[in-house]
Amino acid sequence: MLTEPRYSAAADVNRYVDIAHFTIALFTPSGNLLRSLLLTFNEFSLLCDDRSVASYAGAITVYGGPILYLIVQTILLMLFLIWWDSGWKPAFLVKVAHKHKDVEQTEDVDHEVFTEAARIDSCTDELRVSHVTKVYGDNLAVDDITFGVPHGEVFALLGPNGAGKSTTISMVRGDIRPTLSEGDIMIEEQSIVRHRAAARNHLGVVPQFDAMDAMTTTEHLRFYARARGVKNVEHNVEQVLNAVGLASYRNRMAAKLSGGNKRKLSLGIALIGNPSVLLVDEGSSGMDAAAKRIMWRTLSSVSAGRSLVLTTHSMEEADALADRVGIMAKRMLALGTSDTLRKRHGDAYYVHLIHKDAPFTSEEDMASLKAWILSTFPYASVEERSFHGQIRFSVPNRASSPPPDYSSSSDKKDATTTVISTEHGYSGRDGISALFEALEMNKEKLGMEFYAVSQATLDQVFLNIVTKHNVEEENYRQEHQTKLGAWGKFKAGAKKLYHDA
Repeated sequence: MLTEPRYSAAADVNRYVDIAHFTIALFTPSGNLLRSLLLTFNEFSLLCDDRSVASYAGAITVYGGPILYLIVQTILLMLFLIWWDSGWKPAFLVKVAHKHKDVEQTEDVDHEVFTEAARIDSCTDELRVSHVTKVYGDNLAVDDITFGVPHGEVFALLGPNGAGKSTTISMVRGDIRPTLSEGDIMIEEQSIVRHRAAARNHLGVVPQFDAMDAMTTTEHLRFYARARGVKNVEHNVEQVLNAVGLASYRNRMAAKLSGGNKRKLSLGIALIGNPSVLLVDEGSSGMDAAAKRIMWRTLSSVSAGRSLVLTTHSMEEADALADRVGIMAKRMLALGTSDTLRKRHGDAYYVHLIHKDAPFTSEEDMASLKAWILSTFPYASVEERSFHGQIRFSVPNRASSPPPDYSSSSDKKDATTTVISTEHGYSGRDGISALFEALEMNKEKLGMEFYAVSQATLDQVFLNIVTKHNVEEENYRQEHQTKLGAWGKFKAGAKKLYHDA
């Protein structure tokens, strides 16, 4: 049996439409925009007030309601966005995540990292990052990072993509708050977590990307000087222009500057107000080799009397500028001077041999050369690829340890000290002197034209550390699995076509 549709009484239509609108508009801004559009065309007679048109457009039942709702929703949604981006969580959720992290942490960490953590508790460094952790949902971005930077020191923070360097810098800047209440960041004895405005008075930041407006170089510096409350604006602007080498570009539009000069302007903006702590996030990114050297000299000249933290992907830059280096991958993996890290993680001599017949060296000569290396240097690591008459290998250096006993094969495998084999009449000494002695004595015999010996670079040290801790680049596993899955599907499809044929 069919029933006739029921309609609301004509007198109740407007009331029902208002109820539906004001209910839906509580949850969606688009409902307010729709209401305004319907009012504009007077749909459902929304502009009617009894038998006349509404006399006041700002009434709640006219445009006043949508405008009021949009203002309130704008404020609430902005507060929600700030809360969401900050990563804040209730205390009981934070404690659960922290306990879960402690259970999973099993990898070894360098002794220097623990020494630095103990030192921070009693030191007076002008910048102190103490036990800082940041969690975004289920993603642990920064895990208990601790380091200090006194005045006059340049500290380089290194790590692969996704290691948490930018997150750490953002916490030092005060843009985001640490997740755990135990962590704190002190700048000139002011906590940027509790007293952000006071701590920022001592802080200058060079971000990854240049934020340039339609102003000249001088106008940029004047604007930021007034924003920071600098008293003698013109004097400070002049000093900064000379310090960063932009005096000859003072009247040029910032957008017309070269990439290197834009980075200099960003550095100059950070130096306005003479901050005692300077953060440089990828300071030389996008620069050519010559511009990088100029930027390095500029950073060296302005680092005196300041605590400078530098994040970079250039190991050469860190080696040239940094007094200490910290290598992190969510947590701090290694920390110390470049020489200290070399001795601990790359204490080896790297040798590059070139045969006299290169690039037409025969495979027999290369095999003979490789066999000599392995027999003369028992613990040498030879690169698998040797081409065009060239071969590279590394020899660990353990000059301070006694030579191992090679009387048995098991001792030979377990020994940690590398010495030169004595079966060819060498002195049996270890270290670089015995290495050169072996190379020189066999240079003519093996047909070596040239050879080069060098110590480990910071690049090699970095790779050794991240490999030791099984660190993967951000999204590497997901992309790798996707590629493997696509290749597997391709092979399965090709095999099916072959069998069908």
